[in-house]
Amino acid sequence: MEQHYGSFIDEIWHKFPTGLETKNTDLTDHNILWTLEEYQKANYVNFKTGKKELYRLSILLENYAVKHNTPLLATFETEARYKYVEDRYREILTKISKAWIIGNFNNPDLVVHPASAEVVSCDGTNISPMWIVVTKGENGPFGLVAEDIGDGQYRGFFTTNIDIMSSVIENINEQLRIKIKI
Repeated sequence: MEQHYGSFIDEIWHKFPTGLETKNTDLTDHNILWTLEEYQKANYVNFKTGKKELYRLSILLENYAVKHNTPLLATFETEARYKYVEDRYREILTKISKAWIIGNFNNPDLVVHPASAEVVSCDGTNISPMWIVVTKGENGPFGLVAEDIGDGQYRGFFTTNIDIMSSVIENINEQLRIKIKI
C-alpha cells in the first residue's frame, strides 16, 4: 500500500510533477468563458479559483456525461454541498449508466440514489476536501480535480490526460476500497 500525503492533490503532483510546474490559468476572466471543448483541447489546465468557476465547470462535465450517457464520478466536501445539488443529481443519475457519489458523509445511506449509483463516504481520508468531477470521453476519463484551500478558494487542475486521471481514480479506489471504472 502506498503512503499518502496530507494532500490528495500533492500526491497526484508528486507522481506528475510537470502538472505542478504548469502556470495557473485565470478562470475568473469574465471576458473568456471556456467551453468544455476548449478545456479538452488544452489537455491540462492548472488553476486557483473560487466555487463559482468550479461549479460552472462541474455542470459542463455533468452535462457531457448525460449527453453521452457516460459514467460520472463526483466528490463532495460536505453533506451540505451535496444537498445543494441533490435535486439536479437525482435527475442526472436517472440519465447515465453509472455514477459514484463520494462525500464526507456521516451516513451515505441517507443519499437517495438509483441502483446504478454508488454512494461512498470518504470521511477521514485526504479525499474529504476534494472537489472532483470525472466522466469518460472518447479517449478515456477526463475532468476536474480541485482541493479546498480555505476562504472559498480551490487549487487544482482540469485534464484529459489519461495517465493523470487514472492515477486520481486509482488513488480513490485504493483509499476507499472500491472499484471505480471510467
